[in-house]
Amino acid sequence: MLRTDPAFSMFVEWCKTDALPYWAATALRPSGGVHEFLYMDGTPVLNINQRMRVQARFAYVYAHAGALGWYKDARKISDHAWNYLIGVGSVGANSISETGYEGCAHLLGPDDQLYDGGRDTYAQAFVILAGAWRYIAFKDEASLQVATDTLRLLDTYMAADNGGYLEGYPASLPRRQNPHMHLFEALLAMYDATMCQEYLKRAGEIYTLFTQFFFDKETGTIIEYFNEDWSRASNHGGPVEPGHMAEWCWLLREYEARTKENVGNIADQLYGTVLEIGCNKKTGFICDILKELPARYRTWPQTEWIKASLVQERAGYPGAGKIAADTTRAMLNTYLNVPEKGGWGDQLDADGEMISSTMPTSTFYHLFCAAAEVQAFKKFN
Repeated sequence: MLRTDPAFSMFVEWCKTDALPYWAATALRPSGGVHEFLYMDGTPVLNINQRMRVQARFAYVYAHAGALGWYKDARKISDHAWNYLIGVGSVGANSISETGYEGCAHLLGPDDQLYDGGRDTYAQAFVILAGAWRYIAFKDEASLQVATDTLRLLDTYMAADNGGYLEGYPASLPRRQNPHMHLFEALLAMYDATMCQEYLKRAGEIYTLFTQFFFDKETGTIIEYFNEDWSRASNHGGPVEPGHMAEWCWLLREYEARTKENVGNIADQLYGTVLEIGCNKKTGFICDILKELPARYRTWPQTEWIKASLVQERAGYPGAGKIAADTTRAMLNTYLNVPEKGGWGDQLDADGEMISSTMPTSTFYHLFCAAAEVQAFKKFN
């Protein structure tokens, strides 16, 4: 039976017994928060700026791991990143908010001092996601309040008059679909945390943006970049990223499961397009950017391809489950087959050779989400 494929069990066990303990031991910075990157021997990359969204992602991973019962010290590790994020990571907005809450900064320097106090919409989406999951896992009311306040901040200072959100405060161009994709994900998490229908309604507003602007039904691809009026930016709004197409496929199916909205035609078209034009027939991996030469293959698109394949298998898409199992097996043999047990390589070339020298902490979000989806698939009946 497909759900008992050994690759699935091996991947889940890798996450539970190798990755979660490894990153809890190696990624934490003594002054707070987590390192942006580790070298392939597990030592931290120092003297670089720190993105606050990485802190939010790390706090989310261990919260979700705690909810699944995968790591006994999940609260302690999640707290380490979260407290840094909402402490020194949330300074420097120049009082944009009359209520006093100003969201998280974009970048801190290696000395924990503010480097870029802009309020990046993409980063705020991960604050909301982490806050929702910290409530799900730990019943932490304060974290849920941070998530609620962050959404209110976006509504007040980053909402655009013509739908969706600006890139941040201050606003910049081009506008992107990517922050909206992660806000969509965060709103679904807020619904799961609170069962409040308002969050599904708000997710529906982003779904409308998706159908109107982000999804190109003629090509079955995702448009990434836009002008202020939602017209497509230069290069027809490209480049095309198959990983985001797979990510949207998974998210649309998650939305469908909660709302009964019929997303089948769009999800199938997205998935089929990735399979047809984004997948390396030799390795089975999907590329970072379509038509980019030389072709490169980061870890995170493969995790999204696994997730998309699993939800498509449940929806009855022929062969999708086998693709998920084969991709998982191939990842175990390549990206995760590194000397540091629990670590990963970040990027392969077109021949499947490792070309990266560091392990991005941010990628744990993608790998963990894929392992959680595999676990859910194994239990599906």
